[in-house]
Amino acid sequence: MPDPIVWLVLLLPVAAASGWWARARAERTSDSACETESAVTRDYVSGITHLVNDDAERAIETFSRVLAVDDDTVETHLALGNLFRRQGEIDRALKVHQNLITRPQLSNRQRNHARFELACDYLRAGVLDRAERLFGDLADDDVHGRQSLSRLLGIHEQTREWQSAIEVAGRLFTETDENSATLIGQYHCELAEEAFNSGQVDTAFDALATAEGAAPNCARAGLLRGRWHLQAGAYNEAVRAYRRVLIQDPRLGSEIVAPVIEAHRGLADSEGLLRFFDQMSARSTSPAAEIARARALNEAGRTDEAIAHLSRYLQSEANWLAFHALLEYSAQHGKTRLSGPLDSLRLALSRIIATAPSHACHACGFASRYLHWQCPNCRRWDQVRPLSDIGPSRAV
Repeated sequence: MPDPIVWLVLLLPVAAASGWWARARAERTSDSACETESAVTRDYVSGITHLVNDDAERAIETFSRVLAVDDDTVETHLALGNLFRRQGEIDRALKVHQNLITRPQLSNRQRNHARFELACDYLRAGVLDRAERLFGDLADDDVHGRQSLSRLLGIHEQTREWQSAIEVAGRLFTETDENSATLIGQYHCELAEEAFNSGQVDTAFDALATAEGAAPNCARAGLLRGRWHLQAGAYNEAVRAYRRVLIQDPRLGSEIVAPVIEAHRGLADSEGLLRFFDQMSARSTSPAAEIARARALNEAGRTDEAIAHLSRYLQSEANWLAFHALLEYSAQHGKTRLSGPLDSLRLALSRIIATAPSHACHACGFASRYLHWQCPNCRRWDQVRPLSDIGPSRAV
């Protein structure tokens, strides 16, 4: 993309020349007009000199002073304001765009353009209430409506106004748009968590039902439902919720292993645990399913079978996480002892796994040790998923 200063050099001569030539033709017989034109020309030359000398700040000040606001220079003033904003000079950008809005000669299109840029200035400055108000006023504008709604949605996410975000998402996307279903499902999950944390348990579960109604594959709702049932000691309900997660998104299998084991412990049902992970293995080709089944066997005291299961799996698939589990169970087994090098490898893998990223965003590649429902890097929702192994680019 060309440097903003280059755009400025390209835009200013055109806007300035057209404006000055028009005024010169209208006032050709006026000595005062000639003197004004001469002064403007001197200022313009001075501005160009500042640009040549890499003094962008003084150049912009000069051009802002000499360019009167009229039909020929409105776009140039908008470009100046945008240049200020890109360079971090928010106060100056605000002054340029506020000055434009007060001009009575602007058309509705020009005024709305200036209002949109002013809202962007406020957003950049962190003055969210003013930005929100302006973007809201422009939401129905033919030219800036969708951009305004998109930025308004971002503000509601930032301020955690989830009900308002749901309303804006409904306006921004069509009902059949997949993005709409994902966003609205996630927003209802946010409302559910807020309700649950404030003790409104029934409201929280109602919000989860609404989330799944909007987005049937919203696995987050199933994970939350399972967690809350588990906390309440409703183990059968928790297991049903986690079984539904496997249907909604098998890639999240590794997220449910520990809570499913806890639920079956509460039920004293080790055979049910094995059946659950058998179903998980049948639904998913993820290494997490094979590691989970081996863990269930080990939990049931059948460590020999856990080792045999992982050994068979590793003959066809190379996976460090599965190999680490095999080493762990072998080290625990009374009948087997790891040799010195293998035990050193087990310890090294343990340290690596303890610090390596376990999740990654499918949209931008952001890696983390946590499951973020909104990626901290690209701000996309429902894109972060567990990695199938340690190392780069191993998303499930």
